[in-house]
Amino acid sequence: QAILPQAVSAYVPSVVRLRAPPMSVKASPGSAASGSTAFSPREGQKADVMSLEALHDWRPTENAFGDSFRNYESSKRQEVVQRTYTTMHTKQTVAFAKEVRERWLKFDKAEMSVMEMIALLDNLVDDSDPDNDLPNSIHDFQTAERIRQEWPEHDWFHLVGLLHDVGKVLALPEVAGEDTLEQWSVVGDTFPVGCAPEEACVFGRESFKANPDLTHPVYGTKNGMYEPGCGIANLTMSWGH
Repeated sequence: QAILPQAVSAYVPSVVRLRAPPMSVKASPGSAASGSTAFSPREGQKADVMSLEALHDWRPTENAFGDSFRNYESSKRQEVVQRTYTTMHTKQTVAFAKEVRERWLKFDKAEMSVMEMIALLDNLVDDSDPDNDLPNSIHDFQTAERIRQEWPEHDWFHLVGLLHDVGKVLALPEVAGEDTLEQWSVVGDTFPVGCAPEEACVFGRESFKANPDLTHPVYGTKNGMYEPGCGIANLTMSWGH
C-alpha cells in the first residue's frame, strides 16, 4: 500500500490498495508527456518559476477549445456537462453518501499500481469537464507536466497533479465490477450534503431542485445537520474522485 503525504493522499479515495510507483515517471513515445524524460526540469531549461504563494493569481487563458476556462454557460460540451451536474445535484443525498462510503471504503476491490490505474483512465472522458474532451490519463500527465514547468522545485506538487484524477477509476468496470458508479457520482466538483446548497455551486441552486434533501426539515436548512463553525473535517461531502 502506498504511503503518501497527507496533502497528497487527500486527493486519492481509498478505492484500492496501491503499490508505490517509481520515484520518477518516464513518458512513453506518443504520450501526453512525451518530450520530457521525467518530472524534473528539462536539461538547459531556464524558465520563470512561480512561487506557490502566487498560485491563486496564475490562470491559463484558454482551454482546449480556445474558450475561457470553466465556462458552464455556453461551452462546446454544454449539453453533457449540464446533464451530468444536474443528475449529480439531484441524486447526491445524505443517504447516497452513506451508502456509497459503506460500499467503497473496504479496500476490497483490487490491488493495482498507480500507473496501472492511470492507464485505465485511457477509457474515461470526464462528462463534467467543459474544458477538455481527452481521456483522463492524458489529462493526468498534462497536469503534472504543467505543474513541473511552473514549480520544478516542488516535486510533491508534481505528484499531486499526476494523482488528482486517479479516483475516477470508480466509474470503470475494470476496477469496480458490479459496483461501477455512473459518472455523476464520480466526476465534477464536490459539495457538502446535509445542508442547503450555495448558489456558488456549478449551475446554482436551481440544479438541486429535484434533490429530495432540499425539502428535508433539517438537510434543507442553511446549516443543515452541522453546527456552525464545525470545520471542514466534520462535513460529509458528496461522493467523488
